[in-house]
Amino acid sequence: MNRAGLIFCAAALLLSVAVMMAMLPSAMVPVSVAAEAAKCKTLEDDIEVELSGVLEGVSMYDLLSHYLENPPSAQMGASARVRQFGGC
Repeated sequence: MNRAGLIFCAAALLLSVAVMMAMLPSAMVPVSVAAEAAKCKTLEDDIEVELSGVLEGVSMYDLLSHYLENPPSAQMGASARVRQFGGC
């Protein structure tokens, strides 16, 4: 490589690092938000999820309680779909 190519590569790398360092503070999450996100939520906690349509205004506690008390009925026959839960 010639001298101009090396200078261009070094300048491009320095400019890239400078832009990343300038943008890093705007990409950070406040410490309070990070600490809150690290804690596990339980059913008794107030889980805020915005729903729209028919379920608008229904709390997550009510939805989960209803699901646990009334699980979906198992369909028998060819129309039954097998789904696997890929949760935690």
